[in-house]
Amino acid sequence: METNNILNISRLYLFIRRQVLSNTGSWLVAFGGIAGVLLVISLLVAHFQPQNLSGMTGLYFSALFLGGYVFTAGIFNELHNPQKSYQFLTLPVSTTERLLGGWILTGILFPVLGILVMALIVLLANLVMNFTLDITPFQSVFSSQSFTALKVYFVTQSIFLLGAAYFRKNNFLKTILALFVISVVVQIIVVATAWALFSPFTDGGDGINIGPEDLPPRMEVLFTNYIPAIAKVIFWYLTVPFFLVTTWFSLKERQV
Repeated sequence: METNNILNISRLYLFIRRQVLSNTGSWLVAFGGIAGVLLVISLLVAHFQPQNLSGMTGLYFSALFLGGYVFTAGIFNELHNPQKSYQFLTLPVSTTERLLGGWILTGILFPVLGILVMALIVLLANLVMNFTLDITPFQSVFSSQSFTALKVYFVTQSIFLLGAAYFRKNNFLKTILALFVISVVVQIIVVATAWALFSPFTDGGDGINIGPEDLPPRMEVLFTNYIPAIAKVIFWYLTVPFFLVTTWFSLKERQV
């Protein structure tokens, strides 16, 4: 292990394989249960309202997001289990390989498998109820909107990966609570900043009610062009690296 303590593809593969084999039973039960419920609902919709089958995609992705977040939040459960943590920490893998293994399983393989299961559910619903293969429902599964949803999952999932490494119990619920607290703090800061910046432009007494026509040209460009563009770059390109690096330090701290 000391010869290359950063990343070794063979060790990474063996670690992922070990995680899959040691958790196959519980993962199949959970994944199969959710897929079974979605299949039953899809069959009922295909039977009573077949024209609405393509509209089931929203339900599928809601299940994918929620299931993926819960799955991600529990990917490092061994690390927080007193009976299993020693074995997990003494595996011949580096911190980087532990991080990449958990990330690949939850952020890449899970959504890919999820989208394939969605397509299989639609296929079964069509074959069982219509006895014909209608490609229309598949267009909602493999669409640009679905691709965008997968990208959003890929980004936001990294937050729960940090929660999986940082929190020792109730990882999913504590991550949700942390997100709620942070969102409240951010909203307070935004409102306070807006009040400090815009109060001189208000008539007073009616609160802050500023439209683009009330702002100076440079400030209007700042708030309508630059800030949304910066926020978009931060979300799509910096969120995942930030949370992966933070998760790495959390795993490293536990290993030390």
